[in-house]
Amino acid sequence: MMEEELDLREVFLILRKRIKIILLITVLAMLISGVISYYILPPVYKASTSLIISRAQNITINNQIQLQDIQTSRMLAATYSEIVKSRRVLEPVVTKLNLPMSEEDLKGKIDVTSKDNTEIIEISVRDNNPERAAEIANAIASSFMDNIVKIMKIDNVQVIDRAVPPTSKVSPKTSLNVVIAGVLGLMMSIFLVFLLEYMDRTVKTPDDIKKYLNLPVLGIIPEVKNK
Repeated sequence: MMEEELDLREVFLILRKRIKIILLITVLAMLISGVISYYILPPVYKASTSLIISRAQNITINNQIQLQDIQTSRMLAATYSEIVKSRRVLEPVVTKLNLPMSEEDLKGKIDVTSKDNTEIIEISVRDNNPERAAEIANAIASSFMDNIVKIMKIDNVQVIDRAVPPTSKVSPKTSLNVVIAGVLGLMMSIFLVFLLEYMDRTVKTPDDIKKYLNLPVLGIIPEVKNK
């Protein structure tokens, strides 16, 4: 128990002795992260449009048939989510908007999600320009609706909400990045402090003589600054 208390006391003394190094590295890491996130990394905006997969037109009044139609629509939502990212849908968008990117590059900017237990899919586009992000999302929805008629010979997709230019960015998240950098900086600084302490074999106090040399201390010569 005494050894554990002594070890904890030594840890505290080591941290207190080199607190300036810990604070310096932690603050420096946070400042660097803040500068990079705010001034260097380009902002990314996300615009989204939502579509609904409506039921077939020949729905009967039978509840069981209606339930089957709803389940079919939900399965179609998953299928449509893959069709949205197809070259057939994206190529006209690139051509129409004259985008400075290929279909594969555009595909990497798109997220298509199917809402759980619903017949709704959401098309989200990330871009450095908020107006262009909304424009691309709406163009993809329009191209998808045109092509789904040709591919599956059905017209049961409707737009719920058109994408609008976002007013706030989704990344980089400056505050979060600064907090993470602070935690990492603190961990690195503590590791560095203990590494320096481990490599430092100099004797500074009477306790060091007892600890490292196992010898008694006969006396101490004080440091006199006045010549």
